[in-house]
Amino acid sequence: MHSTEHTGHLEFLVGAVALCGVAMLVFLGLGASGLLALKAVPYPLHARFEHIGGLRPQAPVKAAGVVVGRVNAIGYDTAHGVALVDMAIDPRYRFPADTRASIRNSGLLGEQHIALSPGGDVRLLAGDDTVSRTQPALVLEDLIGRLLYGKAQAH
Repeated sequence: MHSTEHTGHLEFLVGAVALCGVAMLVFLGLGASGLLALKAVPYPLHARFEHIGGLRPQAPVKAAGVVVGRVNAIGYDTAHGVALVDMAIDPRYRFPADTRASIRNSGLLGEQHIALSPGGDVRLLAGDDTVSRTQPALVLEDLIGRLLYGKAQAH
């Protein structure tokens, strides 16, 4: 009887260890695949732009060239007659209240992103705040048109 009780405990222990091993493998698999979010929840920031060019949802938000967030959504603010851009910012990064948001190209003809340039204010932007200092996208066609129009006026 003693040997059967010992065998039962041993079987239970082996089963528990095996179950823990399977649970760890599932946890690691979900984490590696991105299905299990282990990151902190991003905080929302908003910005209004006169023109967004080719900016798209999921475009990167960068500070000093480092991706600090993503564009969540783009809409039209009828009250102000401008584009409203919603961003999701990684909570590891905080920005002063006088931060400037500008729309930039990643290359000459590359995708557009939002560049955040921190100011010197001691107050920090909080979740759901709006970045008040913005610079719209440069539209290449407008620049070429101005250049050609300027040359035509000079002759």
